[in-house]
Amino acid sequence: MSPEHRILRTSVEPCQFVSEQQVHRALTGNPNDYFLHMLERLRSISAGKISVEMPPKQVFADPGDTADFRIMPCITRSGDQTFKTVKLVGTNIAQIVVPDQITVGKALVIDPVENYITHVVDACLLSSARTGMCATLAMQLLATQREHLTIIGSGRVGYYTAFYAAAVCGTRNIVFTDILSERAEAAAQALKYHFPEVHCSASPVSQLPPTNIVVLATTSSRPVCAPPAWNAGLIISMGADIDHQSELDPAWADCADIYVDTLDTARFGDLRAWIGKGHLDLTALTDFQSLLQNGISHPAVRPRLFVSTGSALFDNLTLEYLLRRI
Repeated sequence: MSPEHRILRTSVEPCQFVSEQQVHRALTGNPNDYFLHMLERLRSISAGKISVEMPPKQVFADPGDTADFRIMPCITRSGDQTFKTVKLVGTNIAQIVVPDQITVGKALVIDPVENYITHVVDACLLSSARTGMCATLAMQLLATQREHLTIIGSGRVGYYTAFYAAAVCGTRNIVFTDILSERAEAAAQALKYHFPEVHCSASPVSQLPPTNIVVLATTSSRPVCAPPAWNAGLIISMGADIDHQSELDPAWADCADIYVDTLDTARFGDLRAWIGKGHLDLTALTDFQSLLQNGISHPAVRPRLFVSTGSALFDNLTLEYLLRRI
Protein backbone atom coordinates (compact mmCIF):
# COMPACT_ATOMS: atom_id res chain seq x y z
CA MET A 1 0.00 0.00 0.00
CA SER A 2 1.32 3.44 -0.95
CA PRO A 3 2.27 5.79 1.91
CA GLU A 4 -0.09 8.33 0.30
CA HIS A 5 -3.13 6.06 0.67
CA ARG A 6 -4.15 7.39 4.06
CA ILE A 7 -3.94 10.93 2.70
CA LEU A 8 -5.63 10.54 -0.71
CA ARG A 9 -8.39 8.13 0.42
CA THR A 10 -10.17 7.93 -2.96
CA SER A 11 -13.17 5.65 -3.44
CA VAL A 12 -14.84 4.23 -6.52
CA GLU A 13 -17.91 6.21 -7.62
CA PRO A 14 -20.37 3.70 -9.15
CA CYS A 15 -21.57 4.96 -12.53
CA GLN A 16 -23.49 3.42 -15.42
CA PHE A 17 -23.14 4.52 -19.05
CA VAL A 18 -26.24 4.58 -21.25
CA SER A 19 -25.64 4.57 -25.01
CA GLU A 20 -27.62 6.16 -27.82
CA GLN A 21 -28.95 2.72 -28.80
CA GLN A 22 -30.18 2.05 -25.26
CA VAL A 23 -31.84 5.47 -25.15
CA HIS A 24 -33.65 4.85 -28.43
CA ARG A 25 -34.88 1.41 -27.42
CA ALA A 26 -36.10 2.61 -24.03
CA LEU A 27 -37.94 5.65 -25.37
CA THR A 28 -39.59 3.90 -28.34
CA GLY A 29 -40.29 0.46 -26.83
CA ASN A 30 -43.61 1.53 -25.31
CA PRO A 31 -44.44 5.05 -26.52
CA ASN A 32 -47.82 5.18 -24.78
CA ASP A 33 -46.16 4.35 -21.47
CA TYR A 34 -43.60 7.12 -21.99
CA PHE A 35 -46.38 9.55 -22.91
CA LEU A 36 -48.43 8.69 -19.83
CA HIS A 37 -45.36 9.04 -17.60
CA MET A 38 -44.70 12.54 -18.92
CA LEU A 39 -48.35 13.61 -18.73
CA GLU A 40 -48.75 12.26 -15.19
CA ARG A 41 -45.61 14.05 -14.02
CA LEU A 42 -46.70 17.32 -15.62
CA ARG A 43 -50.12 17.03 -13.99
CA SER A 44 -48.47 16.36 -10.63
CA ILE A 45 -46.31 19.46 -11.07
CA SER A 46 -49.33 21.59 -11.95
CA ALA A 47 -51.16 20.22 -8.88
CA GLY A 48 -48.22 21.04 -6.59
CA LYS A 49 -47.42 17.39 -5.85
CA ILE A 50 -43.98 17.67 -7.47
CA SER A 51 -41.78 20.73 -6.99
CA VAL A 52 -39.32 21.81 -9.66
CA GLU A 53 -36.02 23.64 -9.27
CA MET A 54 -34.91 24.68 -12.73
CA PRO A 55 -32.49 27.58 -13.20
CA PRO A 56 -32.60 29.27 -16.60
CA LYS A 57 -30.79 27.38 -19.34
CA GLN A 58 -27.28 28.76 -19.84
CA VAL A 59 -26.13 29.07 -23.45
CA PHE A 60 -22.53 29.90 -24.32
CA ALA A 61 -22.30 30.90 -27.98
CA ASP A 62 -19.17 30.49 -30.08
CA PRO A 63 -17.92 33.47 -32.12
CA GLY A 64 -20.39 34.12 -34.91
CA ASP A 65 -23.26 32.67 -32.85
CA THR A 66 -23.65 29.64 -35.12
CA ALA A 67 -22.63 27.07 -32.48
CA ASP A 68 -22.85 26.88 -28.71
CA PHE A 69 -22.84 24.67 -25.68
CA ARG A 70 -25.60 24.58 -23.09
CA ILE A 71 -25.91 23.72 -19.41
CA MET A 72 -29.37 22.56 -18.36
CA PRO A 73 -29.87 21.55 -14.70
CA CYS A 74 -33.13 20.46 -13.08
CA ILE A 75 -34.23 18.95 -9.76
CA THR A 76 -37.67 17.47 -9.13
CA ARG A 77 -38.88 16.61 -5.62
CA SER A 78 -41.91 14.64 -4.49
CA GLY A 79 -42.21 13.61 -0.85
CA ASP A 80 -38.95 11.90 0.07
CA GLN A 81 -38.01 11.35 -3.61
CA THR A 82 -35.49 13.69 -5.24
CA PHE A 83 -34.26 13.38 -8.83
CA LYS A 84 -31.28 15.51 -9.90
CA THR A 85 -30.10 15.90 -13.49
CA VAL A 86 -27.94 18.16 -15.61
CA LYS A 87 -27.43 18.05 -19.36
CA LEU A 88 -24.34 19.48 -21.05
CA VAL A 89 -24.75 19.53 -24.82
CA GLY A 90 -23.16 21.33 -27.73
CA THR A 91 -24.21 22.34 -31.22
CA ASN A 92 -21.79 20.59 -33.56
CA ILE A 93 -21.56 22.67 -36.73
CA ALA A 94 -18.09 21.49 -37.86
CA GLN A 95 -18.92 17.74 -37.67
CA ILE A 96 -15.31 16.67 -38.23
CA VAL A 97 -14.69 14.20 -35.41
CA VAL A 98 -18.42 13.48 -34.89
CA PRO A 99 -20.00 13.55 -38.38
CA ASP A 100 -23.70 13.97 -39.15
CA GLN A 101 -24.63 14.77 -35.55
CA ILE A 102 -25.71 18.32 -34.75
CA THR A 103 -26.28 17.65 -31.02
CA VAL A 104 -23.38 16.27 -29.01
CA GLY A 105 -22.87 15.84 -25.30
CA LYS A 106 -24.08 13.97 -22.25
CA ALA A 107 -26.82 14.04 -19.64
CA LEU A 108 -25.90 13.24 -16.05
CA VAL A 109 -28.04 11.76 -13.30
CA ILE A 110 -26.79 12.70 -9.83
CA ASP A 111 -27.20 10.77 -6.61
CA PRO A 112 -29.77 12.68 -4.49
CA VAL A 113 -27.83 12.21 -1.22
CA GLU A 114 -24.11 11.97 -2.02
CA ASN A 115 -24.19 13.95 -5.29
CA TYR A 116 -21.91 11.67 -7.28
CA ILE A 117 -22.88 10.89 -10.89
CA THR A 118 -24.84 7.65 -11.08
CA HIS A 119 -25.52 7.62 -14.86
CA VAL A 120 -23.87 9.19 -17.90
CA VAL A 121 -26.30 9.21 -20.82
CA ASP A 122 -25.62 9.94 -24.48
CA ALA A 123 -27.68 13.05 -25.14
CA CYS A 124 -28.27 13.27 -28.90
CA LEU A 125 -31.25 10.92 -29.20
CA LEU A 126 -32.37 11.75 -25.66
CA SER A 127 -32.71 15.41 -26.68
CA SER A 128 -34.46 14.57 -29.95
CA ALA A 129 -36.90 12.08 -28.41
CA ARG A 130 -37.89 14.29 -25.50
CA THR A 131 -38.48 17.13 -27.98
CA GLY A 132 -40.68 14.87 -30.09
CA MET A 133 -42.61 13.85 -26.98
CA CYS A 134 -43.02 17.51 -26.01
CA ALA A 135 -44.58 18.16 -29.43
CA THR A 136 -46.86 15.14 -28.99
CA LEU A 137 -48.07 16.39 -25.62
CA ALA A 138 -48.87 19.71 -27.28
CA MET A 139 -50.85 17.89 -29.98
CA GLN A 140 -52.84 15.94 -27.42
CA LEU A 141 -53.59 19.00 -25.28
CA LEU A 142 -54.10 21.66 -27.95
CA ALA A 143 -55.12 20.14 -31.29
CA THR A 144 -58.81 19.82 -32.10
CA GLN A 145 -58.01 17.47 -35.01
CA ARG A 146 -55.02 15.11 -35.26
CA GLU A 147 -55.68 13.02 -38.35
CA HIS A 148 -53.27 14.89 -40.65
CA LEU A 149 -49.76 15.94 -39.64
CA THR A 150 -47.10 17.76 -41.64
CA ILE A 151 -43.46 17.68 -40.50
CA ILE A 152 -41.16 20.39 -41.86
CA GLY A 153 -37.61 19.26 -41.15
CA SER A 154 -37.19 15.48 -41.32
CA GLY A 155 -34.24 14.85 -39.05
CA ARG A 156 -34.24 13.17 -35.65
CA VAL A 157 -36.70 15.55 -33.96
CA GLY A 158 -39.12 15.40 -36.88
CA TYR A 159 -38.97 11.61 -36.97
CA TYR A 160 -39.54 11.16 -33.23
CA THR A 161 -42.44 13.62 -33.35
CA ALA A 162 -44.09 11.63 -36.12
CA PHE A 163 -43.38 8.33 -34.33
CA TYR A 164 -45.04 9.45 -31.11
CA ALA A 165 -47.93 11.14 -32.93
CA ALA A 166 -48.70 7.91 -34.78
CA ALA A 167 -48.44 5.84 -31.59
CA VAL A 168 -50.24 8.15 -29.17
CA CYS A 169 -52.46 10.61 -31.05
CA GLY A 170 -53.99 8.30 -33.64
CA THR A 171 -52.53 10.35 -36.49
CA ARG A 172 -53.04 8.43 -39.73
CA ASN A 173 -51.65 10.70 -42.44
CA ILE A 174 -48.13 12.09 -42.04
CA VAL A 175 -46.24 14.09 -44.64
CA PHE A 176 -42.52 14.84 -44.30
CA THR A 177 -40.71 17.63 -46.09
CA ASP A 178 -37.07 18.71 -45.95
CA ILE A 179 -34.57 20.74 -47.93
CA LEU A 180 -32.93 17.34 -48.52
CA SER A 181 -35.67 15.36 -50.24
CA GLU A 182 -33.93 12.05 -49.58
CA ARG A 183 -34.09 12.70 -45.85
CA ALA A 184 -37.86 13.24 -45.99
CA GLU A 185 -38.25 10.06 -48.00
CA ALA A 186 -36.10 8.10 -45.53
CA ALA A 187 -38.17 9.37 -42.59
CA ALA A 188 -41.41 8.34 -44.31
CA GLN A 189 -40.05 4.87 -45.05
CA ALA A 190 -38.75 4.38 -41.50
CA LEU A 191 -42.08 5.41 -39.98
CA LYS A 192 -44.03 3.18 -42.36
CA TYR A 193 -41.95 0.22 -41.16
CA HIS A 194 -43.22 0.70 -37.60
CA PHE A 195 -46.74 1.86 -38.48
CA PRO A 196 -47.88 0.16 -41.70
CA GLU A 197 -51.43 1.40 -41.11
CA VAL A 198 -50.28 5.04 -41.30
CA HIS A 199 -50.08 6.76 -44.68
CA CYS A 200 -46.54 8.18 -44.74
CA SER A 201 -45.21 10.25 -47.62
CA ALA A 202 -42.63 12.86 -48.59
CA SER A 203 -43.42 16.08 -50.42
CA PRO A 204 -41.70 19.28 -51.51
CA VAL A 205 -42.77 22.18 -49.32
CA SER A 206 -44.31 23.89 -52.37
CA GLN A 207 -46.73 20.97 -52.81
CA LEU A 208 -47.82 20.39 -49.22
CA PRO A 209 -51.58 19.71 -48.87
CA PRO A 210 -53.87 21.22 -46.18
CA THR A 211 -53.31 19.66 -42.77
CA ASN A 212 -54.46 19.69 -39.14
CA ILE A 213 -51.05 20.17 -37.52
CA VAL A 214 -47.72 21.57 -38.73
CA VAL A 215 -44.53 20.77 -36.82
CA LEU A 216 -41.41 22.82 -37.52
CA ALA A 217 -38.19 20.99 -36.68
CA THR A 218 -35.59 22.85 -38.72
CA THR A 219 -32.29 24.66 -38.21
CA SER A 220 -33.47 27.63 -40.26
CA SER A 221 -32.23 31.17 -39.66
CA ARG A 222 -35.24 32.65 -41.50
CA PRO A 223 -38.98 32.09 -41.03
CA VAL A 224 -40.30 29.04 -42.85
CA CYS A 225 -43.94 29.23 -41.77
CA ALA A 226 -46.42 32.10 -42.10
CA PRO A 227 -50.22 32.25 -41.77
CA PRO A 228 -52.35 30.44 -42.85
CA ALA A 229 -49.85 27.53 -42.69
CA TRP A 230 -51.75 25.07 -44.88
CA ASN A 231 -54.92 25.78 -42.83
CA ALA A 232 -53.49 24.04 -39.78
CA GLY A 233 -55.26 24.61 -36.48
CA LEU A 234 -52.05 23.96 -34.51
CA ILE A 235 -48.52 25.02 -35.42
CA ILE A 236 -45.65 23.63 -33.33
CA SER A 237 -42.18 25.18 -33.50
CA MET A 238 -39.35 23.11 -32.02
CA GLY A 239 -36.27 24.09 -34.02
CA ALA A 240 -35.54 27.77 -33.35
CA ASP A 241 -33.90 27.24 -29.97
CA ILE A 242 -31.20 29.90 -30.19
CA ASP A 243 -31.30 33.56 -31.14
CA HIS A 244 -29.84 33.27 -34.66
CA GLN A 245 -32.53 30.75 -35.63
CA SER A 246 -36.08 31.53 -36.74
CA GLU A 247 -38.98 29.40 -37.94
CA LEU A 248 -42.03 31.63 -37.48
CA ASP A 249 -43.18 34.72 -39.35
CA PRO A 250 -43.83 37.58 -36.88
CA ALA A 251 -47.44 37.73 -38.11
CA TRP A 252 -48.19 34.79 -35.79
CA ALA A 253 -47.78 37.10 -32.79
CA ASP A 254 -51.01 38.88 -33.76
CA CYS A 255 -53.14 36.05 -35.13
CA ALA A 256 -52.52 33.01 -32.88
CA ASP A 257 -53.02 31.95 -29.27
CA ILE A 258 -49.52 31.11 -28.07
CA TYR A 259 -48.48 28.28 -25.74
CA VAL A 260 -45.07 27.14 -24.46
CA ASP A 261 -43.70 24.18 -22.49
CA THR A 262 -42.07 26.43 -19.86
CA LEU A 263 -41.71 30.20 -19.75
CA ASP A 264 -37.93 29.78 -20.17
CA THR A 265 -38.73 29.15 -23.84
CA ALA A 266 -39.36 32.88 -24.31
CA ARG A 267 -35.68 33.66 -23.62
CA PHE A 268 -34.61 32.39 -27.06
CA GLY A 269 -35.45 32.35 -30.73
CA ASP A 270 -38.59 33.79 -32.28
CA LEU A 271 -40.42 34.58 -29.04
CA ARG A 272 -37.49 36.53 -27.64
CA ALA A 273 -37.29 38.54 -30.86
CA TRP A 274 -41.02 39.30 -30.82
CA ILE A 275 -40.96 40.35 -27.17
CA GLY A 276 -37.88 42.50 -27.74
CA LYS A 277 -39.56 44.32 -30.63
CA GLY A 278 -42.81 44.84 -28.73
CA HIS A 279 -44.83 42.43 -30.88
CA LEU A 280 -45.64 40.16 -27.94
CA ASP A 281 -46.05 40.42 -24.18
CA LEU A 282 -44.75 37.65 -21.92
CA THR A 283 -48.12 37.59 -20.13
CA ALA A 284 -49.76 36.42 -23.37
CA LEU A 285 -48.01 33.05 -23.13
CA THR A 286 -49.59 30.01 -21.51
CA ASP A 287 -47.24 27.26 -20.29
CA PHE A 288 -48.02 23.60 -19.69
CA GLN A 289 -48.43 24.15 -15.95
CA SER A 290 -51.09 26.83 -16.44
CA LEU A 291 -52.73 24.84 -19.21
CA LEU A 292 -53.07 21.75 -17.01
CA GLN A 293 -54.25 23.81 -14.04
CA ASN A 294 -56.81 25.96 -15.81
CA GLY A 295 -57.56 24.30 -19.13
CA ILE A 296 -57.79 26.17 -22.43
CA SER A 297 -59.07 29.68 -21.86
CA HIS A 298 -59.72 30.48 -25.55
CA PRO A 299 -61.98 28.52 -27.91
CA ALA A 300 -60.35 27.33 -31.11
CA VAL A 301 -61.33 30.41 -33.12
CA ARG A 302 -57.75 31.36 -33.96
CA PRO A 303 -54.84 29.06 -34.77
CA ARG A 304 -52.91 27.78 -31.78
CA LEU A 305 -49.14 28.14 -31.75
CA PHE A 306 -46.93 26.02 -29.48
CA VAL A 307 -43.23 26.87 -29.11
CA SER A 308 -40.44 25.05 -27.29
CA THR A 309 -36.75 25.94 -27.23
CA GLY A 310 -35.77 22.96 -25.09
CA SER A 311 -36.48 22.36 -21.43
CA ALA A 312 -34.32 20.85 -18.69
CA LEU A 313 -37.58 19.73 -17.07
CA PHE A 314 -38.32 17.46 -20.03
CA ASP A 315 -34.77 16.10 -19.80
CA ASN A 316 -35.29 15.37 -16.10
CA LEU A 317 -38.66 13.65 -16.53
CA THR A 318 -37.40 11.66 -19.52
CA LEU A 319 -34.28 10.52 -17.68
CA GLU A 320 -36.45 9.40 -14.79
CA TYR A 321 -38.47 7.26 -17.22
CA LEU A 322 -35.34 6.04 -19.00
CA LEU A 323 -33.77 4.65 -15.82
CA ARG A 324 -36.91 2.57 -15.25
CA ARG A 325 -36.62 1.04 -18.71
CA ILE A 326 -32.94 0.11 -19.00
